[in-house]
Amino acid sequence: MRSSGHTLERGQVRLASLLVLAASFLFTFAGPVEAQVTTVETVPPVVDADGRTASERIDQVVVLLRVLGAVLVVGAAGFWWRTRPSTVERLAVTDSDIESTEVV
Repeated sequence: MRSSGHTLERGQVRLASLLVLAASFLFTFAGPVEAQVTTVETVPPVVDADGRTASERIDQVVVLLRVLGAVLVVGAAGFWWRTRPSTVERLAVTDSDIESTEVV
């Protein structure tokens, strides 16, 4: 009776051992001397006509977007405050009171 576990055939075992042997042979002789050497060069930042670098221009755009976001939030809060149901009902009541107090 066979077990229900995974069994490898002889061909699979030979192929796996051949791959391990080839990989160990190839990577044994490759040392740190053969690693790619990179150099870092300092490049001066590009300056536009106003004398600002790219990071300064990006910072200016970020500040502008934050200001626009704050204006949008304040405007939305003001719109909500003026159009919320209790305010609209209160304004409607005061308008009807003014119309009913006409003197003839």
